[in-house]
Parts: sequence; C-alpha cells; structure tokens
Amino acid sequence: MNKKVSITLLLLLIPVVLLTHVSWSQKENGLMFNVDGRDVDFVGIIKNEWRMATNTCKTVTELNSEDQKLTMIKTAIQSYSPPDSIPIKVIYVWTSGTWAVAEVEFENLLPAVVAVKNLDTNATVVGDAIWSGMTAPWKSGPFIRAYLGQKAKDMPAELLNCFELQTSSFR
Repeated sequence: MNKKVSITLLLLLIPVVLLTHVSWSQKENGLMFNVDGRDVDFVGIIKNEWRMATNTCKTVTELNSEDQKLTMIKTAIQSYSPPDSIPIKVIYVWTSGTWAVAEVEFENLLPAVVAVKNLDTNATVVGDAIWSGMTAPWKSGPFIRAYLGQKAKDMPAELLNCFELQTSSFR
C-alpha cells in the first residue's frame, strides 16, 4: 500500500476508533466523559494535575496528631452536630494563617471536608463550607475545592489549593 494512503487511512481511523470507545455528556456539574461504559472526569484530572504543577504551598502546614491546633479543630468539629459528630475515626488537617481545612471520617456520618476559621482565638466551623458525602463519578479534589471556594470566600487560596485528600473515601 502506498505510504500516503496508509497515513491518510490511519488518520481517518484513529478518530473513528476513539469515538467508538469514548463519549461525553453535559451533566449538572459539568462535562463527563464515558470510556467503554465507565465515567471518567477528565476535566477534574486535568485540573488536579495543573494544580499540583503550579502551586507553591509555603504557608500551608499539615498538622500532626500531637499538635494543639489539631485538638482545638477536632473539638470544634465534634461540637458542630453532636452526638453523631463526636466519634471521629480519622482526621487530617491543613492550616494556613487562621484558617484550616479538615478531612474527617466519622463513625456514624458520611465523610466530610470542613473549613474552620479563627484558629488564633476560638476555632469555628464555617457552617456553609462543609462538604459531606461522596463525589463519584467526579474527581474529589477539584470538586470539593470548587465547592469550598464558593462557600468560604475568605479562605486563603493557597490553603484551598494545597490540601491533599488522604482518606479512601475521597481517593
């Protein structure tokens, strides 16, 4: 077969083969791709990769289990909606200035990502800025960051862009 014909045929067949395996649709929360029957959030994957490549996280700190701020934040979260919010299985916390983001798994509640402010005085849960539940089929990080960014407009952008989801609930 002639080389030009082969290349032309290849260039025509590649999109046809791709389109038989990949489709997309506009959902309530954005564009969702479907690859061989499986939903894939390509937009979320690209946003997450771009965020990791372009952010500097100099002012963001992940707290360890002995940190006094972690205890204060945990107490604020537990007192937000007792009794179900009291038994916490896992908590990860990132801080920047007087703000924190906590990823929490409870015994009796859905997993949550919680914005907390006023760490310098009296840690307060930002009531509107709580993501609770799963995000599937959406990529958790970009989806939750967008939600928290809309609800806690005063949160430092660096904190919003630099916390990393750790639990299996959001991976």
